Amino acid sequence: MVIYSIINQKGGTGKTTTTINLGAALNRRAKNVLLIDLDPQGNLCYSLGINEFEQSLGDALLGEVSLEAIMQEQEGLNILPSDNGLADTEFSLARTGDQETVLAELLKKVEGFDYVLIDCPPSLSTLTLNALIASDKVIIPMQMEVLSLQGLDQIVNTIQKVSDSYEKSLKIEGVLP
Repeated sequence: MVIYSIINQKGGTGKTTTTINLGAALNRRAKNVLLIDLDPQGNLCYSLGINEFEQSLGDALLGEVSLEAIMQEQEGLNILPSDNGLADTEFSLARTGDQETVLAELLKKVEGFDYVLIDCPPSLSTLTLNALIASDKVIIPMQMEVLSLQGLDQIVNTIQKVSDSYEKSLKIEGVLP
């Protein structure tokens, strides 16, 4: 299973669109794909028409439910949904000892997928750190403008720090204009 984080600290760069389209393309190639909506705005779920669910990724991150129990299926893709309650979950995680490795530990228990694509929030937060630690590779979608290019250094530095701190070989697969 290869895990990708789709990351940029800015909003509106195409993270969700990239996650959905890459997931659909892999699914068309007969790959089993899991999409994770790690953004409290829940745009991935909304874009795929998933608007009603009782429990979400926030509940799983707090240990209240398994990932399998919250998994939704839409158009051949499996999705772990989130909503604005994920922001509260992030606050709760900040008070735990292993706050940055919760997602990685949960994903170790998931089987049957060729690819996992994580739609990250538009910030370099505890949630994003969880995604990076859980991931093997990173895709950085971005707008081609001066301020976006300036922020790219920060993303690359964060990825390098995570790789060094957690002894990971986290690879930047590419920057997607």
